[in-house]
Amino acid sequence: MAPKKLTEHLLAHSPDAFTSATRHPWLRLAGTSQLPTDSLLAWLTQDRLYIFSYIPFMGNMLSKTSIPTTSSRIKCLEWRVADCFINALTNVRRELGMFEDILREHFDWKEGGETATKETRAYQDMFAGAGAPSQSILVGMTALWATEKCYLEAWKYALGFKEEVPEEKKSHVLHTTLIPNWTCDEFEEFVICIGDLLDELADDIPEGSREWVKCEEVWQQVLWAEENFWPKVSNP
Repeated sequence: MAPKKLTEHLLAHSPDAFTSATRHPWLRLAGTSQLPTDSLLAWLTQDRLYIFSYIPFMGNMLSKTSIPTTSSRIKCLEWRVADCFINALTNVRRELGMFEDILREHFDWKEGGETATKETRAYQDMFAGAGAPSQSILVGMTALWATEKCYLEAWKYALGFKEEVPEEKKSHVLHTTLIPNWTCDEFEEFVICIGDLLDELADDIPEGSREWVKCEEVWQQVLWAEENFWPKVSNP
C-alpha cells in the first residue's frame, strides 16, 4: 500500500477540530445574511491585521527557497515552491486592498486604533514560529496549506446556504465579494497547488519522524487558531 500523503494524514488526524474550524456558527450567519454588522466589522478588522503577519511569513519562506536560474526551472520543485509563495503574496496584497475598500465603503472606516485580539495574536505567533529560520520549508508549507485549506472549506460551507439568502440581501458585500473571493475556482486551484507541493516536499519524510510530528503540531495550531478567529455569535 502506498504511503499516506501528508495532506491526507493531516485531514484525518483531527477531523472534529477541522469541522469546528470550518463550520463555525459565524459562517452560517454569514452565509444566510443574518450576521450582525458589528460582527462582520470585527472580523474584517482582525483579518486585515492578520494579513500583516502573513506577509512577513511569506517573505521568510521565500528567503529559504533556492531558486534555479536555468530556463528549465519551471519544472523544478524549488521553483514551483517559490512561485507558490510569490502567488500567495500577490493574492494577499490584493485582499488587503479589498478589505480596506470594503471597510471604507461599507463601514465608514477610519484607519488606526485597531489592536490584535488574542485570537489574531495566536495566528501571528503561529506564522512567526513556522517561518522561523530554524524551521524547514516543509513546516512553513504546512502552515500555509493549513490556513488556506481552512479558509476554502469554511467559505464553501458559508456558500452552501446561498438558497436561504433573501433576494434583497443578495447584493450584500458578503455575497458579492467576500464569499466569492474564497470559493472561486482560482482560489480552490491555488489551495490544491499548495497541497500538491506539500505532499511532494513530504514524500521522503517518514511518518512519525520529528519533521512529520512538527507538521502535525502546526496543523493543530492552525485549527485552534482558525476556530477561535471567527467572532463569537449566538447559534443560529
